[in-house]
Amino acid sequence: MNIDLITLLKWLNIKSSNLGINVTGLCQDSRKINMGNVFIALSGLDNHGIDFAYQVQRGGACAILAESVGKNKAKPKSRQQPLTIPVIEIDNLSEKLGSLAANYYSNPSDKLQITGITGTNGKTSCAWLMLQAWSRLDIKGAYIGTLGYGTLKQMHPLKNTTPPALELQKILAQFVKDGITHVSLEVSSHGLSLGRVNALNFKGAGFTNISRDHLDFHKTMEEYSNAKKKLFINNQLDYSIINFNDYYGKKWLTEINHHVVSYAMDAHEADLHAVNIELMPKGIKFQLSWQNKTYNVFTSLLGKFNIDNILLVVATLLQQSYNIEQIVGIISSFKPVPGRMNRVESTINSSPLIIVDYAHTPDALQQVLLALKQHNAKNIWCIFGCGGNRDKGKRPEMGHIAETLADHVIVTDDNPRYEDNEQITADILMGMNSLPKVIHSREDAIAYAIEHAHVDDLILIAGKGHESSQLINGKYYPFDDKTIAADLLNKYKEQQHD
Repeated sequence: MNIDLITLLKWLNIKSSNLGINVTGLCQDSRKINMGNVFIALSGLDNHGIDFAYQVQRGGACAILAESVGKNKAKPKSRQQPLTIPVIEIDNLSEKLGSLAANYYSNPSDKLQITGITGTNGKTSCAWLMLQAWSRLDIKGAYIGTLGYGTLKQMHPLKNTTPPALELQKILAQFVKDGITHVSLEVSSHGLSLGRVNALNFKGAGFTNISRDHLDFHKTMEEYSNAKKKLFINNQLDYSIINFNDYYGKKWLTEINHHVVSYAMDAHEADLHAVNIELMPKGIKFQLSWQNKTYNVFTSLLGKFNIDNILLVVATLLQQSYNIEQIVGIISSFKPVPGRMNRVESTINSSPLIIVDYAHTPDALQQVLLALKQHNAKNIWCIFGCGGNRDKGKRPEMGHIAETLADHVIVTDDNPRYEDNEQITADILMGMNSLPKVIHSREDAIAYAIEHAHVDDLILIAGKGHESSQLINGKYYPFDDKTIAADLLNKYKEQQHD
């Protein structure tokens, strides 16, 4: 889209008559500047985008929109020479960027039915199951979130669960071009706090739950929950789907002033609820209760928590005018979400069952371990670590949960990032009464469990799920838990038969 800089500034309520410069695009990454782009220089925690001004000028930028320095934000470094392109300083540009991007890409969210899903755990599962449901109902849907963006047939990688505003609006514009009509969007607390979803036209929103996570960013649980709440309070929604059994969800039910549907397991007060739940090795049976009628349901998904995920999807589809009989008919077709309670497939009989799951918070790890115990009475091995440069307070909590619920614990490396892996491990061990096996090499940790587990045992590899790499000292190394575990299992069985 080609416009002039005057029009661009008008969208930000800035009047200018002497900046009729042709604009070929908006760019926030100094490494990707093209000729005629306007560079968006935001005020970050560690550095200010304006520090890359010379680089973008050399790259062909026609102008820079620079955010005024905010409280507790990084200040720009001093420049030795003046720039030859205009620099327009704008207060709170981060907050306004969503609106700017929406205008630039012709407001794509107005042409889509976007369902935003937020919460600590379950966002990915709900959004992915929603995509599967739409496909079964012949709806052309798409997904944006932890797994990337795209359709069931093709996904593209993303760096953030909820992409920055410019990237998000560009993706949505492409969805419109591709004929997509419905989008399930994971809305993270970072995405809400940093204004990434500002100016998005949400049709509806769903809430899963809140437990401890991201306190390195939000500092307190109140701040964290208030960030999530913005999705339901700051948008003109047709409907909201709220978990009745969650502490925060129940509070919000009285504060949301538009149409709300509540859901829950074993809570008859909820509008949509599940009863008579039966966990089996091959899945779950339960009854769905809606408007005083019950419906028998079976899913091959493992984990009682997946009932909550299914309920959120069902409630959303009901608000999208599908009848309950149609919806119940497709639940049995739901497949596991990549990296969530995924079985490691093996051609070898008589081997321990290996499950890969993304659980990387205390609540998620607890839910997964409890779910596996409920489905299976065998001994459970838990292999996990914690990410570096993230909330340190959750590390001892996760150590305590693993020790309490698993029969054997191996502490290993997750994504150490720039942090010392020995320190991460020490933080985890602070929450444990007994000393677990510590094997920093994730591959060696998985191999150890396979070699020492009984054929009837179950091995949980937690924390990375669908991720295909490991981040160590700022460098990404190829690593896929599921693939590595399958290879190690096959190799171990071959050695036994030699």
